[in-house]
Amino acid sequence: MSSSACRKHRPDGVYETRGYSDLSIHGHLAAILAAQEAWREASRELREQHSAGFVRKRAAGEFKTVQEKVKYLNRCQALLAEKEAEWVRLQVSLVAGAGFEPAAFRL
Repeated sequence: MSSSACRKHRPDGVYETRGYSDLSIHGHLAAILAAQEAWREASRELREQHSAGFVRKRAAGEFKTVQEKVKYLNRCQALLAEKEAEWVRLQVSLVAGAGFEPAAFRL
């Protein structure tokens, strides 16, 4: 999917994309795609918060050594990895519906 595509998860559970081609996805697959989009947004926000915190602390002179800066950045990375691990554990079952059996495609 192109980066210029518009993505939207509607309240009725439909996940839509607009861009090179229009696509509406329903059901569990829509939930999976919406969760991925939510993680991308949450991850971006966390990175921005950590970056702003680092800039604020540096400007205030709270870092006395390079090691303190590295320790702060490592702690931020660990928090981000912890949050990502929570998202990775998200599981949704997905099965093909009627009409998607191999017989339907004469395989």
